[in-house]
Amino acid sequence: MLLFYVFYYLLSALLVFQGLHLAAEVKSPLGTLPEEVAQAADPSLKWGSFLVAYGALCLVVGIFSHHYEYLATALLPLRNVGALVLAVFGTWVIFKGRTVKYLGEPAMDQGHGQH
Repeated sequence: MLLFYVFYYLLSALLVFQGLHLAAEVKSPLGTLPEEVAQAADPSLKWGSFLVAYGALCLVVGIFSHHYEYLATALLPLRNVGALVLAVFGTWVIFKGRTVKYLGEPAMDQGHGQH
């Protein structure tokens, strides 16, 4: 059972950290993405808030399940849904969350100097 709790808390913390990173990236970009890659602000903020809320819910239920035995039955469904949420979030980030805006002019001079 201890190994289950380790992975459960890691998944919950990962959801919270990913949500915090996504929500904070909208307000103050860290500069980890090039200027050509744009992030949709409204969906990113919603995803970030949802991930933080769900991860925090999982953490609270996990902590209280140590004292209240009946909450332990909710941990497996919460973990499975959390893994599914993380997979859907990852798919969204890859295919929809960040899009490339092509610039109208080249970023650097394409002069034909010495080759």
